[in-house]
Amino acid sequence: MHATPTARGDHPAAGASQAGAAEPSVAQRWAAFIRATDLASLPAGVVAQAKSRLLDSLATALAARDLPVPTVARRFVQANSGPATVVGYGDRLPTVDAAFVNATLVNGCTHDDFLAKSHPGAVVVPAALAAGEARGADGPALLAAIVAGYDVVARAYMGSPAMLPKFRATGVAGAIGAAAAAGRMMALSEAELVNALGCAAMFASGFGEGFRSGTMDVKLNVGWASRSGVSAAELAAAGATASPLAFEGESGYFRAFGGSADEAPQAVRELGSRYLIDEVVYKERPVCIFVQTPVHLALALKAQHALDPARIERVTVRASWLTLTNPGYTNVAPFQTPLKARISARFTVAAALLGRPVDQYAWYDNVADAEVLALCERIELQEPAPDQGGRVDLEVACAGQVYRTAGLEMDSLTPTTEKIVAKFRRLTAHLPAGRGEQVLQTVLHLEDVGRIGELTSLLRFD
Repeated sequence: MHATPTARGDHPAAGASQAGAAEPSVAQRWAAFIRATDLASLPAGVVAQAKSRLLDSLATALAARDLPVPTVARRFVQANSGPATVVGYGDRLPTVDAAFVNATLVNGCTHDDFLAKSHPGAVVVPAALAAGEARGADGPALLAAIVAGYDVVARAYMGSPAMLPKFRATGVAGAIGAAAAAGRMMALSEAELVNALGCAAMFASGFGEGFRSGTMDVKLNVGWASRSGVSAAELAAAGATASPLAFEGESGYFRAFGGSADEAPQAVRELGSRYLIDEVVYKERPVCIFVQTPVHLALALKAQHALDPARIERVTVRASWLTLTNPGYTNVAPFQTPLKARISARFTVAAALLGRPVDQYAWYDNVADAEVLALCERIELQEPAPDQGGRVDLEVACAGQVYRTAGLEMDSLTPTTEKIVAKFRRLTAHLPAGRGEQVLQTVLHLEDVGRIGELTSLLRFD
């Protein structure tokens, strides 16, 4: 058996009293789910999705090996040593430090996956890998931990969606999911998992100002969220306690980050029957998730109508409030850093319409591209229409004609194993001959791996 029965997920409020008996709290419900999730209980499609998410995370990590943020993260922990692998290096670090560095690697290229306003792969996979490698865990446990971690990341946001845009979901909800994944790898008891989740809620943090300036802090926040989750699990194993009402309590997480616990039932709705990892989207291009669809639409419109970039008079983009208010989406020149540019709807859409290689991470170093900056000046980001929903509208006036297109946000970003294998091979083409294929085959057959050290040994390079 796995997970809590569906009917319990539909109760009006976790922690409320019904027929004189107190309902389990959110943390207790999540802990039972985490503890019960195992490979044998998971649908085949969910297991395939877990492999896909691991493969995607490793691809983006291996592609980020020499980037500035992971370099800073490695420098920060360079005096430490332990049992856990740093992806792409020969380093072995304590679990909390390995989770920290590897999370900055997964998130480094701005190419990692997305679910419920968070980047779950960047926080969950490093936490699970580090905790599991340190304890000699097997492949099936890693797959189960990834499924549980993704679910909890999403649910930690769903119970407090008003955290946006004030807080950053990856730093806040991500710490909870990392604790879930690490706790599952450590085989914590339900009581210990409740304490781990509560401690992670206490450690959760993050906001988005760095996306406006293009600075490292928002990337380091992802690493810290994974580190916080592993720290919370290890503290719980050492005997730390936390309130069982850490989430829906009067002074708990939901009220602190979202101002209310009204959405608490959403955090446990369909728990164990609806696996939220199935709802993840991935990134085809190394840019912010909120500009993926405008860029996709711009490329499609340009190709369909053979638009002459030199004759584009104006461009308008209309999207939902959550997209429009996402920190960095409305960034304007000067783009002091590539991160500030790759978050900007104006910069990325202009680059797409001008035929720049928007699929290539290194191209975004061209933050002073004169033609791109000139077209940015003619791009207007409009407020959403009353019926906007999740639709993105793009309009281009070119050579006296007006061309329009629209699409559901992220609709083109549903992952398949074929898409992720192709992305993995593309991002790992620089590896020594045969190494990328070894990693690929190990992940695709992870249920047969007796110790995840068989995988992590392939991820170490001198």
